[in-house]
Amino acid sequence: MKLTRLLLIVPFLALAACNATIGERMGTSLAVVRGFQSSDHRIPSTVFANAKGVAILRETNAALVVGASGGEGVFMKRAGLEWSAPIAINTAGASVGLQAGGQRRDIVIFLNTDAEVANFLDDGVYALAEASAVAGPAKTDPKNAGGPVPASYYYIRNEGLFGGLLVGGVYFTVDKKVNREAYGEASVGDILAGKTAKPQGATILTQSLD
Repeated sequence: MKLTRLLLIVPFLALAACNATIGERMGTSLAVVRGFQSSDHRIPSTVFANAKGVAILRETNAALVVGASGGEGVFMKRAGLEWSAPIAINTAGASVGLQAGGQRRDIVIFLNTDAEVANFLDDGVYALAEASAVAGPAKTDPKNAGGPVPASYYYIRNEGLFGGLLVGGVYFTVDKKVNREAYGEASVGDILAGKTAKPQGATILTQSLD
């Protein structure tokens, strides 16, 4: 019971440190997308084209026996033929085991159905269990063509050294404070429906997704 409580508390302590502005998050998210697209594991254009929503995050892990991860980024939704303005989201996770060190990882998650987007936004907390999540197809993957499309894809790039057992997956929350600073009292629904002006620099980010 104590271990379970600790694993629940540690990630949200990590979340408390997330305070980058929406502009800073967009800059980091652009670097994340460009990092994937300049690597040997490019995200296929069809994955971007078919997605109903996309979350782009940069996360840092730190651990000594019990580990925590915390990060921040943005989420955008398809608004007609375009991407919406970004909303701020945070991520947290916990791990346990014989481990020490730190690691940065970039994460891009594509939500492929309207139901999955609604699930993401429903109560402000969204969980991705890495054991059951579906890694996105590579451009050269023959499985990329045909067959049912999963509710979500994820792509992860790791840097640094890290070891241990991941427990419980990764948790995402909408950062209401940062969104309020960027958009005033506009609701998340209005922002993602394209009813608010996009922040300066958002067009560069959204163009990187097309």
